[in-house]
Amino acid sequence: MAKSSLQVEITPMQGEISVGESKFFLCEVVGDAKDIDWYAPNGEKLLPNRQDIIVNRNDESSSTLTIYNADVDNAGVYKCVAKNGDKESQGTVNVKIFQKITFKNAPSPQEFNEGDDADIICDVVSSPPATIIWKHKGAKIQVTKDVRFKIMGNNHLQIRGIKKTDEGAYTCEARVMARGEIDLKIIKVIINVLPSIRTRQSEVNATADINQSVMLACDADGFPEPTVTWARNNIVLESDDKYSLNDDGSELIIKEVKKVDEGDYTCIARNKAGEKEEETASELEEQITLTCEASGDPTPTITWSFGRRVFTEGEQVLVFGDQGRAWNQGPELWWTGCVNQSANYCQLKIDRKT
Repeated sequence: MAKSSLQVEITPMQGEISVGESKFFLCEVVGDAKDIDWYAPNGEKLLPNRQDIIVNRNDESSSTLTIYNADVDNAGVYKCVAKNGDKESQGTVNVKIFQKITFKNAPSPQEFNEGDDADIICDVVSSPPATIIWKHKGAKIQVTKDVRFKIMGNNHLQIRGIKKTDEGAYTCEARVMARGEIDLKIIKVIINVLPSIRTRQSEVNATADINQSVMLACDADGFPEPTVTWARNNIVLESDDKYSLNDDGSELIIKEVKKVDEGDYTCIARNKAGEKEEETASELEEQITLTCEASGDPTPTITWSFGRRVFTEGEQVLVFGDQGRAWNQGPELWWTGCVNQSANYCQLKIDRKT
């Protein structure tokens, strides 16, 4: 081949393209060139009808190669060849395709139940692969200082037995040292807490007189704030002529209670973490009238007593110890209750004075 009088120069001399980006290369020829052609890394001549890589002859001395929406398969050495008869010259450019740091799957917020082994997801792609650093409250997480924390092989952050105090913002930071590239994603972690139920009464059971109203109450704690419903015999109760519920469902009022209303009622607290149930019993107290008739001359006086307590006429007394309450109406003693957890009983002492 005769010594070439053609000179080829490609600008830029090196090419780095991020996946998905586009870039062009200009091939300029010094000397008269009849043909200016571009060749792919596999040696194939690039024709003008391609969509991803386009070749344009600008004028007599230059041609442009444009790579659109670059993919890793487009990487390699491209060659520009100028010819005129037996004269030929060529230049090359090494095109490198790299993947910028991209967060493929790093949702926020991510929710877990208290006590779970949490797997905080942060999926990152890059070329070369990025180094992942996890931070919490601005500080790098030191897995050697807390055995509950572990960086998994897929770069996810695992927290064993996660607590409510672990809640907050976590930073997934990706670095590619070769390019000095850095990017981060802030992930909000929410910890849901299973409901717990607190009864307001010292005892779970509630008692009521027939035809009176009784209130059953339970307060629920948890996160998110639980919703409270009541059920009896697996049937959910709603506000109607028989039942009344307050706004948050924590108080159930049973109106005009009858004997058939006696039994167990279930308080159910639910949230995202799950549900908790607790039963409370409604017991009815029936009124008992004790009558004492006495005769004598002069007319005897009648007194009523319970234990060491002597009732005065018209007095209403609460008798402690779950026995109930009593009213003294002269010769009649009205007794409501006579109930405890082991047996039903009343103790009555009658004094006759002549």
